[in-house]
Amino acid sequence: MSTYVWYWSGFIVYSIVVIVIGFRVYFKEKRSGLETDNTEFWTASRSLSGWAIGLSISASMMSISWSGMYGVQLFYWYGVGGMWLLIIPWLVTMGLFFWLTPRFRQFNIFSQPELMQSKYGTAARMIMAFTLLFVFIAWGGAEVYAAGQIIAPFLGISPQTTYLLIALVVAAYSYTGGFAAVVSTDKIQFVLVAVFMGAIAWLGWGQADWSMETLVNLSPPKQEAGMWVAPGITLILLTAVAYLPGWLVETDLWVRLQSAKDNGQARKGIVVASLNSFLFVGLAPAVIGLAALQLFPPVDGVIPAFLNDGALIFSEILSRFAPAWLSLVLSIGLIAAAMSTIDTCSNIVALSLSRDIVEPLMMKRKPDAAVINRLARLSSVFAVFLSYLYALFTDSLWDIFYLSSGLLTTVVAIPVISTFFKKINSRQVVSAMSTGLISTFVFYFLEKFNLLQSIEPAAIAGTGLGYILWAFLLSLLALFAARM
Repeated sequence: MSTYVWYWSGFIVYSIVVIVIGFRVYFKEKRSGLETDNTEFWTASRSLSGWAIGLSISASMMSISWSGMYGVQLFYWYGVGGMWLLIIPWLVTMGLFFWLTPRFRQFNIFSQPELMQSKYGTAARMIMAFTLLFVFIAWGGAEVYAAGQIIAPFLGISPQTTYLLIALVVAAYSYTGGFAAVVSTDKIQFVLVAVFMGAIAWLGWGQADWSMETLVNLSPPKQEAGMWVAPGITLILLTAVAYLPGWLVETDLWVRLQSAKDNGQARKGIVVASLNSFLFVGLAPAVIGLAALQLFPPVDGVIPAFLNDGALIFSEILSRFAPAWLSLVLSIGLIAAAMSTIDTCSNIVALSLSRDIVEPLMMKRKPDAAVINRLARLSSVFAVFLSYLYALFTDSLWDIFYLSSGLLTTVVAIPVISTFFKKINSRQVVSAMSTGLISTFVFYFLEKFNLLQSIEPAAIAGTGLGYILWAFLLSLLALFAARM
């Protein structure tokens, strides 16, 4: 029997399981008379435990595109120094979230655009909502892209067809179950992803030499400085500027914290997510990436073509070193990882589109609850479809993660943090948000077409990330200038 049959069987069985979970959530709500309750659909009644929140955050962060493909790529590109470009900023963010959880939850407002409406008016709400739309469509698209690239060879179909199949399954259980289904499936997906990442790391560990002499003599293809700071100090600092402010107000974490029973459970969720992040966003990708440097070394600084710039390290380790039965089991973990992040990102897109943009406009007509709820469910499907379309035109995760995280920093972070300061007014916030949004895209395209590098310091120009720094500084300037 063809191995494709086994892989297809695993894909179909897993898809049925998560779709059934979505229907179970729907019928449970129906028995309780909540099937048209939008608060239930979006917030899961704010009754989640710390374990549910922690595992949900963990499953979302342990994604194919982020901790999988991109996280492994960073350790392959830069060696040990790759830790500065993902896991260290993320663990710092987790620590800050733990500290700020009581302050974030004191607003008792579920979405960040709602917070903007209550503090700074409709304009701030709309700018925030449209920014989040772009960011999470990009992240969802990145996940669809990464999953399709890795899973397609096992199914014997094109990546584009794989994108569509995954999107259809996620759309199905997101439509029926809403946020509760996303969190419920995340628990299963976390276990499968943890097994997958652990097994790939184990395979890589067994094939590589882990003596200090070998590690010191590795030759990462993009190393710019010493072993421990291989990306270079400038890139490390610009990454901190690009990531930390935006991640500190990251919306998918925000909505999970707001869905907790209380502050204690919310903080417990952060602790659980932090421990899992260290293991599966930091340690496991490091082992896999460093093993790949030995198993598939660059030749004269050039990455082997079959690795596709490091994007196919998972596939190569599976196909070369895993027995067929293990490869089948792990491929299900791949699928779970992909769906977990796609449903999270799509949920935020749908939340911004339906709850924060369309519903406020519809309220003037006073539609009944069933109409609003149908809109919410259809928005979930539409959000997955947008991520699928984005994946069709994606070819680089580097650009996606820096541009989208940069937008969180230049547009979302400043207004959310501003809510802690009573003297900052709506004109200042709207000015900062508008400036941040416009300047990020303007500077991005100037950088993209090599029009910014000639006037930047050489160290910044070499990273290609100057656009985030300049946009962030302009946004801060606009915040203070608007007060004058």
